[in-house]
Amino acid sequence: MTEKHQSLPATGRTRLRLFWKRKPARKPFSLSATRWPWFLLPAATMALLSLAALDGPVASARDAMSPSFQDVAVRLTDVTTAPWILMASGAVTLAALAVLAGADRVAVRCRAVHVAHQASYVFASVALASATVNVVKRLIGRARPSLFDSVGDLHFRLGGWAYDYASFPSGHATTSGAVFATLALLFPRAGPVFASLAIFFAYARVAVGAHYPSDISTGLFYGAWVAVFVAVVFARYRLLFLIPEKGLPERRG
Repeated sequence: MTEKHQSLPATGRTRLRLFWKRKPARKPFSLSATRWPWFLLPAATMALLSLAALDGPVASARDAMSPSFQDVAVRLTDVTTAPWILMASGAVTLAALAVLAGADRVAVRCRAVHVAHQASYVFASVALASATVNVVKRLIGRARPSLFDSVGDLHFRLGGWAYDYASFPSGHATTSGAVFATLALLFPRAGPVFASLAIFFAYARVAVGAHYPSDISTGLFYGAWVAVFVAVVFARYRLLFLIPEKGLPERRG
């Protein structure tokens, strides 16, 4: 009997089910499972401290930064723009589905489903984080550092819906927080590396002159929380993650 026609146990059949065929767990969704205080309280603390002590001085000192470093920062920030991440994760998802459709071996099909779920998790996290932060920051309407000399660092035009008044929170930092948090949850052993990369790419936006430090820290924490939120949703459908009694979602074995 070939592997293609082998009868799979229930657990094997479940692993081959894509997310739209999964039934949610009986336990209702709980916002507390996202550990939101872990993100809200540090984000608020860093934002307030940055507003009080860092934003103005950093904006004033930007002209003293090395032009070559600013050029590098511009190129770095392009790496973590949401469209690039969404296109990459979407392409991986479609490729995995194509493999699933054409594969005969059970092991290959299981691997394709797993990769499709991983890529769709990255896609969903970045899409949700990017879409929501781009609405919020335009409603808040904080002036960007480019207007610092004329209006200062605490000027707001609520609901202004203009690029120059869309500084807080940083969309790039939110995307950086979301994508590297998803990778840290998927590959926890490399978590410290992904956290360092998130900070590195996000704070390059300060050197570009597009954001204040408080914009960056808030975006990072928000993006990371969205990644945890989506992980909790996936866990309800028994995808990729388990929800422990304490701590962040854990990758399924």
